[in-house]
Amino acid sequence: MASVFARFGGPETIRRASYAAYNNANGYVSQDFGNNTVCVAFSGSLDPSAIGRVDNKFGVCKINENNDCFESMVDGTTRKEPRERATVYSEALTKFLGLWNDIKAQVGEALRTGKTVVFTGHSIGGGIATLATLASLEKCGKGASVFAITFGFPLIGDEILARAVRRQGWANHFYNVVSKNDVFARTLLAPCISVSGFVEALLPYWQRSVEQMNNNDADILMEPADLDFNKYLVTVLHHACAVVNLITVNNMEPGNKLISSLKPAVKLSPYRPFGYYLFCSKEGGLFVENNEAVLPILFYSLASAQGEASISDHTGYDKVFNAHTNVVNLEGLQNLPLSQGAPQSSAMEIQLNALGIGIQNTRARLALRAAGEAEHKLIDNRNKLKDELAKLLEGHMTKVKEYRTRCLNKHVGYYDAFREQKEKEDFHANLNRLNLAAFYDKLEDMVETHQVPDDFQFIEELIKDGTEYRLYVEPLDIANYYRLGKHEDSGHYIRNARPRRYKALEKWLADIKPEEKKVGVLDSIPGITKDSLFWAHVEEVSWIMSNPRENLEVKRTRCNDLQNIVRQLLEKKELCKEEVVMGESSFVKWWKKLSPQDQQISPIASIFQG
Repeated sequence: MASVFARFGGPETIRRASYAAYNNANGYVSQDFGNNTVCVAFSGSLDPSAIGRVDNKFGVCKINENNDCFESMVDGTTRKEPRERATVYSEALTKFLGLWNDIKAQVGEALRTGKTVVFTGHSIGGGIATLATLASLEKCGKGASVFAITFGFPLIGDEILARAVRRQGWANHFYNVVSKNDVFARTLLAPCISVSGFVEALLPYWQRSVEQMNNNDADILMEPADLDFNKYLVTVLHHACAVVNLITVNNMEPGNKLISSLKPAVKLSPYRPFGYYLFCSKEGGLFVENNEAVLPILFYSLASAQGEASISDHTGYDKVFNAHTNVVNLEGLQNLPLSQGAPQSSAMEIQLNALGIGIQNTRARLALRAAGEAEHKLIDNRNKLKDELAKLLEGHMTKVKEYRTRCLNKHVGYYDAFREQKEKEDFHANLNRLNLAAFYDKLEDMVETHQVPDDFQFIEELIKDGTEYRLYVEPLDIANYYRLGKHEDSGHYIRNARPRRYKALEKWLADIKPEEKKVGVLDSIPGITKDSLFWAHVEEVSWIMSNPRENLEVKRTRCNDLQNIVRQLLEKKELCKEEVVMGESSFVKWWKKLSPQDQQISPIASIFQG
């Protein structure tokens, strides 16, 4: 973390920029830091009544409300369309949208010319900085040199948003600084209505405090009178405790169905962390990359705070950086000591003690251990799946490819050979198909139930291997479906029988950015038709053509649809013509059902030339 700050002129430089934005009527300040770096700081000023002026319990709204800046921030594990959008704190989104049009051209130009852009902000200004960074990454992609550094506003959106950021590989673009006693940094863990009175009274005080610091005003600013600081603190801690307990139990028993069933019924705060966190105390700082550990630290570190300190710390980020060089990484959580006699890493233990999470705080240590074990389990699952996939590719997938090659050498397409099931090798191909299906069903389920890291489905080799599997093996699933006549009882394959694994693999490929990468994956798999549903289209149209109950207009429309599919594949050079027109293939049989006149005027007649 220290190296990140050093790159941008040091932590105090960033902190001063975030505070300076309070004095600007525009709501933001843009500065050139030198070293090819531009800093945009957003004001943390907020209408005191805003937190109580919300439409729902926690003040959230859909991230795409009144904008199209956050296309990727959706539930990435579902195949249903439209996919559920992430939710964010509505007041932060409203303020962001009010400022973004003024600065996006400047930001875009800076990034195009190779500059680094740092968005920063204190309090809700940090939330705006996070949204600005997200919008910039959506526009420019993972390689963009754009970062968010926030102070006192570590939470902005729900679990869908947090997972989407990690899925895109953007976590290292977000750095959140949180003071041990800063109660406002935890406020969104409580319902808005329960804290609105406290926040309305405190916001003007906090904003004047920052403005005094900016003006080097030494006058003592009186805290709001008749405000029960401890009640505010206890209210936030009460609701934060419920969130942390649920998360900890889920980390300890990730497959517990009772916990899963309780989640929709218990209306707890939806806000979840993403990015990296620096928790500060007078002793230094603890740098946290494990997102499962963030909420427990937010709660347990605040639990030892006193009422007045929890108020003053929200504007005291100038003080916590006096010891910023004493920053250690939080690591090895699954082996975190729980007793005095256990070996301890002194540097890390000093920071944990300073945050109130010392060896004496057993509940906090158990929560952190559970977070470490959860992270370790995700990584272990990922590694096991990758090893298993490598063996499958070397075995079953290679045999499917060899089967296809042998069929072509016999002048018959492997789709039609498998559909007929006349040879012993067709039977063995079916066994390979079933083994591969079992693995990809398991993989898809583990991604959907979050048993692997969120970015697992974006691993390039997984996308490439999964796409190759889909293009080679789904035609066999289609052939098997129609060979057994299942379409007569259950309906056609595409609408009624397509397995979830293929839908998921297709969706993961579609989610790749930029478009050139997607094309690159398909180009890396030569010599096969790039539409894994091609033969399903052929089967469906062939069945309609043979059905005497279908009227002529429907038959003509569906034939035209199939010809358009073929034409598009030909234009993109994504059709394996040799296989499609080989011998008496299913496609050739359909073609022969057309009248000579229709064949002559067909836009795909050239497929049979030569």
